[in-house]
Amino acid sequence: MSKIRINKFIASTGAISRRKADELVQSGRVAVNSEPAHIGDIIDTQTDEVSIDGKIVSRQEILYLALNKPRFMLTSMYDPLGRPCIKDLIPSQYTGVFPVGRLDFDAEGLLLLTNDGDLAQGIHHPSHSISKVYIVQVKPCANPEQIREMCLGVYLDGTKTRPAQIEQLRATSRGTTLRIVLKQGLKNQIKRMALAVGLEVISIRRISVGPVEIDALAPGDIRNLTPVEISNLHKMLKIHKKP
Repeated sequence: MSKIRINKFIASTGAISRRKADELVQSGRVAVNSEPAHIGDIIDTQTDEVSIDGKIVSRQEILYLALNKPRFMLTSMYDPLGRPCIKDLIPSQYTGVFPVGRLDFDAEGLLLLTNDGDLAQGIHHPSHSISKVYIVQVKPCANPEQIREMCLGVYLDGTKTRPAQIEQLRATSRGTTLRIVLKQGLKNQIKRMALAVGLEVISIRRISVGPVEIDALAPGDIRNLTPVEISNLHKMLKIHKKP
């Protein structure tokens, strides 16, 4: 079907959500066949010419990727200080993708990449509560009360964190390894939660985001999501296809 809403078409041309596309239309920056576009317009992708700020745009192939981010690398496509960025790991055929969320500079593990603005926005939206699973090493050894406090929620900047699922995997004289499941993504959340109960985080590794798991993906490697993973992500986010 070649006829779709103008905001959906714009979203398919790059890293932007339909909401942001509506803002572009409303601000008068979008034209269809050289005429100003309006919110809710339906266009024919085969015959209509769409431009933003006078530049003609076209649809891109929608990409969904999984990257195993190494430690000591920024979740960024550019750094003015010249520090290592994930962009250095993305092959040229995946031009236009961007990270969904972030991992700390010293954290590692699964990072989703896409050029689907709707999906990226959906994963971030608090109403969807997408689970993210981490393997975390802390010191000193975590006691049951500290784990319980983090599970129930701690106050960060005056706001209590959502309940978390935390399982102790192993403990040594040097510290404890925990499996932590979060359904929110506050800045430095795991480190700050641990600090709030008297623990220090030594390492963080994310192993899954929703239905997508890191599996055997080596650090620095990237792969396409499977059709099943993509379908399950959309089902979890309740993103309904609109005409």
